Amino acid sequence: MAAGVVTVGRHRYAVGLYWENSPGKGRVAQIAKEAASQPGQQADFYVVRPGNKDGRVPQFGLCSSDAEQQAGMPVLAACLASQIPGSWAGAFRLAEGFVVVVVRDDLIVPDGDLFFREESEARDRLIQEIGFGGLQTTYAPEAWAIPGADAVPLTLLLNDQAGIQLQRVLVPPKVKIIAAIAATAFILVLGVLWYVEETIDERNEAQRQQQEALQRAQQKTLLPSFAQQAAPEPKYERKWENSPSVPAVIDACRNGLALVPSAVAGWTLSSLSCNGSSLNLSWTRGKGETSPPKGASVNDTGGAAVQTVPLPPLERRGTESLKNIDEITSRYLLQNWPGTIARAPDDPLPGRPAGYSGPWNPPPAPWVKRSFTLTVAELPGGLPGYIGDLPGAIVNNMRYSPGSASASWVVEGVIYENRK
Repeated sequence: MAAGVVTVGRHRYAVGLYWENSPGKGRVAQIAKEAASQPGQQADFYVVRPGNKDGRVPQFGLCSSDAEQQAGMPVLAACLASQIPGSWAGAFRLAEGFVVVVVRDDLIVPDGDLFFREESEARDRLIQEIGFGGLQTTYAPEAWAIPGADAVPLTLLLNDQAGIQLQRVLVPPKVKIIAAIAATAFILVLGVLWYVEETIDERNEAQRQQQEALQRAQQKTLLPSFAQQAAPEPKYERKWENSPSVPAVIDACRNGLALVPSAVAGWTLSSLSCNGSSLNLSWTRGKGETSPPKGASVNDTGGAAVQTVPLPPLERRGTESLKNIDEITSRYLLQNWPGTIARAPDDPLPGRPAGYSGPWNPPPAPWVKRSFTLTVAELPGGLPGYIGDLPGAIVNNMRYSPGSASASWVVEGVIYENRK
């Protein structure tokens, strides 16, 4: 599962964004930029879904440029959600792989914009979402034979919609000021050099040319040593060390649950998710006299409400050594994890170091990563025994869909492991 770019008709769309509801209606873009700059996020692009007259709150999506997304590229999930209101989920087969989009109460869920290379993973994710209930419509390839699913082509659903596009996160003002000062200084230096060159005495011209010839000869003699210069060691980002620990994320989400009511008269909690930095809740109104859930935004029809609860920032875990792939696989099998585990794409390779101009072909990082899902009835449940002490494990999101006999928490994340 990863971000990427897919082709539908005559457009290339960005997929695999992470979505959040915006607590501020008038400054969605600013909130998105601030979220993109948070530690561990560092997104390169953002996109905004403004609220509407029916009371839908604004949303924003974030992604990086790792998978060739570009500014101005339309976002598939947002374009689809603007065409299909309500609550629905769909899986679509494309040339590059499979895209799964999940929308509830006209809002893209935080982990509802997914891209899969493997067909089985995409089908499992869609069936899992159907099991949570509450969907008005389901879209899936006809060959999957999912009961009640519609096999309408994606091109017909999109109807050539491409108006909701990625925007680049702007450079901070301090960086702009520094760049402007540097540019001014550079222009000033050029001006001085030009003035000196224009006013040089003709009597010194021959001496200057002779000196330059000597310098060029000296540079030529140095070229072999530069050609033999060894490439510096690549510096790979150890992302798990910059992320909070699994127990810290679980505790933050459990503490956050204490900040919201477990039940509100006249309202039903339809979905809840937590990523360690915020809680996102959706409510559906029942019948009778009611008051809105405290702190929630109610839509214009009065039938639904959403709420985002920010959580205190978590500390990075620090230095942590990884385990071997075989060790983690054995643990997964012996503990019989109630979930899935699958290989995920490697992180992007580090860029060329500053000041080095030689060939740059760094080898893969000495680690790989696998994505995982775990299903538990309550928090923390069996999570501490499964991944609580597992080095390299990162929890990206925990989602709970109440209201059914099989209600449970679905935990999603990645595990970094030593490369074989």
